[in-house]
Amino acid sequence: MALEADLVIIGAGSGGYEAGLYAYRRGLKTVLVELSPETVGGNCLNKGCIPSKFMRYGAHLLERFSLMERWGIIPGEPSLSYESLKKHRDEVVVTIRENFKKFAGQIDLPILYGKGVVEDRNTVFVEGLGERIRTKFILLATGSKPSGAGDLVPDGKRVLDTDQVWDIEDFPKKVLIVGGGAVGVEFAYILRAYGSEVVLVELKRRILPVDDIPEDSARYLGRKLKKIGVDIRTKTSVERWESTPSGVKAYLSDGTEVEADFILLAVGRRPNTQGMGLEDVGVELDERGFVRVNEYSQTSVSNIYACGDITSPLMLAHKAMYEGKIAVNHMIGGNQWKRDERIIPKIIYSAFEVASVGLTEEEAEDDGYEVKVGVTSFVPNPKAMDDGENEGFVRIVSDEESGEILGCHIVGPHAGELIHQVIHMMRAGLDVEFASKSMYSHPSLSEAIGQSASEIFYGPISWVKK
Repeated sequence: MALEADLVIIGAGSGGYEAGLYAYRRGLKTVLVELSPETVGGNCLNKGCIPSKFMRYGAHLLERFSLMERWGIIPGEPSLSYESLKKHRDEVVVTIRENFKKFAGQIDLPILYGKGVVEDRNTVFVEGLGERIRTKFILLATGSKPSGAGDLVPDGKRVLDTDQVWDIEDFPKKVLIVGGGAVGVEFAYILRAYGSEVVLVELKRRILPVDDIPEDSARYLGRKLKKIGVDIRTKTSVERWESTPSGVKAYLSDGTEVEADFILLAVGRRPNTQGMGLEDVGVELDERGFVRVNEYSQTSVSNIYACGDITSPLMLAHKAMYEGKIAVNHMIGGNQWKRDERIIPKIIYSAFEVASVGLTEEEAEDDGYEVKVGVTSFVPNPKAMDDGENEGFVRIVSDEESGEILGCHIVGPHAGELIHQVIHMMRAGLDVEFASKSMYSHPSLSEAIGQSASEIFYGPISWVKK
């Protein structure tokens, strides 16, 4: 006899789990389906943002350690242990994962382990478990997997993708990173800070080569990475490679050769939408395999919804959580909460934190806005100076006529936290006048947000084009 539920969520990663908790709050009888107990939490927890931020914090500590004399602390030379780093990193991941499962059990939110297949619009079959679930609604939250690049096929030894890199046993002496996007620049910083030689190649003309991150942000980060010794080569690709006794030798399109312990392939991810019966029940996919959804995260089949990596190339855990809750809200009759990728922040944790939300200046102009921009540097910010991190800037993009905040782009200390102040203003429809007249504690990094808004609303005094 089949189980009965109001909602079956296929995938207990960031989006699926958060949607499950929200569905519980709203009174829906919900069942989660996940591949195994070891994959609860999805890519972000197990092989993505959580372990990488743990390592990035260590890299940042090493950088801070080198500056301790500023504060009257005379340190000795630190010794490094990858074994210790890996042990404690993995402990954090396992603790969070087990807490997820424990809490789900406490609130009677069952997790069934196996591959979820959509048999029809109201039935999910759990392969491996042999269980069928009859349900009113289905939420697809199956995430993504790393992409390859031509002859660069991950083998876990000489060519590693971003799922396999967590299994290495020591810091590499030298690594070749292919791909200058968010993951590539994060690992470039982490491994360089821990003492590895790093060569980073990017096919396009700049790192972070996406339209919604300003070129100024990418350039600023690039300068810092080069300063700490990362060898960045843009407009460059790997033409061929071969194994060597100690690792790999890669032949690059710029005519040079690079020998390294391994190649780290960081060229993006593709959605997990195959082999789960979607086409058979009429769920439409686009030409790249993403599920087509509307503003409520609803697919072409009215009672089937989707969230996260499978809905668009913007693959972020918080986007998945956001879309999952919007889907559940719509299932129970809500129609005011809608998907809006304009207010989804993009945060990169590298040698600087790089944060962006909304439109860049170029995107706003292309959309027909008369743009006004306010920029404030962290260089003279008292709190940043106290902390020894006075690099970077806050850049607010606005509509000149209305004062509407169209976007914000921050590079520097705690950019990923600071950006939320502007996100909430944008979502609430508050303009640069509001931001300029708000109170910010002193000394604080947040003052730069008010100053950037004042540059627009009152006119520039701290940043003047000569």
